[in-house]
Amino acid sequence: MLRGIVLLLLYVFCDIALAAHCGKVWLTVSSLWRPILGSDKMVDAELEVNWELDCPKEIGYPDTIKVFTADPAHNKTLKPKLILTSLQHPRGYYRTNITVGRPPLPGGWDTKDGATLSGPHCLKHHAALYKDDIMYASSCLKIWPSWMYDFRNILLSCPRRQLGRLPIGSLMIPGTHNSGCYKHGDLTRRDAFQRYLLTQDRDVWTQLVHGIRYLDIRVGYYPSIPNGTALDEEGDQVSRFWVNHDVIRITPLLEIIKDVRNFLDVTRGEIVVMDFHRFPVGLEGKPNRHRKLAAILHREFENWILKPDIGIDGLGPTLNDIWSAGKRLIICYGDKHTVNEYDWLWSPLTQVWGNQQTVEGLFKYLDEVILEPKAPRNNQNPLWAVMAELTPFPLDIFFNLSGGLRQMADSVNRNLTVKFQTKWWKETNIVATDFFLGNNLIDVSIQSNIKKSNVAQWRL
Repeated sequence: MLRGIVLLLLYVFCDIALAAHCGKVWLTVSSLWRPILGSDKMVDAELEVNWELDCPKEIGYPDTIKVFTADPAHNKTLKPKLILTSLQHPRGYYRTNITVGRPPLPGGWDTKDGATLSGPHCLKHHAALYKDDIMYASSCLKIWPSWMYDFRNILLSCPRRQLGRLPIGSLMIPGTHNSGCYKHGDLTRRDAFQRYLLTQDRDVWTQLVHGIRYLDIRVGYYPSIPNGTALDEEGDQVSRFWVNHDVIRITPLLEIIKDVRNFLDVTRGEIVVMDFHRFPVGLEGKPNRHRKLAAILHREFENWILKPDIGIDGLGPTLNDIWSAGKRLIICYGDKHTVNEYDWLWSPLTQVWGNQQTVEGLFKYLDEVILEPKAPRNNQNPLWAVMAELTPFPLDIFFNLSGGLRQMADSVNRNLTVKFQTKWWKETNIVATDFFLGNNLIDVSIQSNIKKSNVAQWRL
């Protein structure tokens, strides 16, 4: 099975065309919710179907998309859960009422310390594109926990392409905004009406397993330990640090630390960027508290921390350099005074913020920034991040004018996929979004890095 996947990937990514390929279809997960009458629970995480048709005129467009709960290629008698017909437009989107939920992660990735299998792994749902009952393309909702190292090995067999020679600052890296602002378990009415707090549907472990490699973290410090928080072996210091959304604490920092450490432990070559970007509560002007946090991070990640490296061309070390060093965690830190005290902390990472309330305004801003001749990176840090989400104003929050972060993410996410796929991929380094399952930027990033990996463009 694994050998078959590798051969297929070689076939596709070494620029050998598939004769029958015409258009593509992919699945995403809606950030929206619906109330259940007479219940405290909500309907959320509903499946979305997306398609793009690029066919010669003599062939004509495919006419049907079918959605299944298993791989139709392996079961010809499988009945579809949904059929979409009359595909009149070259690009389309359809939100279904099929609930994805929070299924177990395949390939051994559901347990954070168990055996794990590399490569992509399909979840339950598949979609296929047909013309005259002939399948032209298919895809699944999937996880890809090992994509960086998978393509290192695969591309070694493609003489024109070497992913390892890309500098980290030139890679397209999928990320999440306010990565620690999530909730475990099913969504309730109370969660849904806290419209401006949660930005993600999955915990950090699940984000990383899906393929996210950049985590945006805002930390608060609370001298009084919150009720119900367990003390740790270091005298409760970790328990005082929380991941915040602005001034509201959401998740204990220890949860995120454990997820990242476990992920690094069980993967072979995945590189993770933790961006401790802001400190909205309890750390401003408190150097000793920053030192406590630095001490915790060093204690938990000492074996994985990659020291800062601007690189010979300002784009940082290559992936080969990082893999050779055996250090795969980059910790960026938003307090310059603290960075100056520790040689293993990377300087503050530049985040490109549009502070826009409309999709049109955001895309106009991103057009201007991403397509600028010079990337807006810090001279001391080769990485920079596009924060590709809408930003509510205080009045929006008070009067709920925008409907909440879920509605804002829904309006922008599927359009982001197309923009980065067609226009912005080449110049982009990191891209972070809200409710990341609502876009296809993990796949777009992987495809973009394959295109960027032509060795003629980079170091020999």
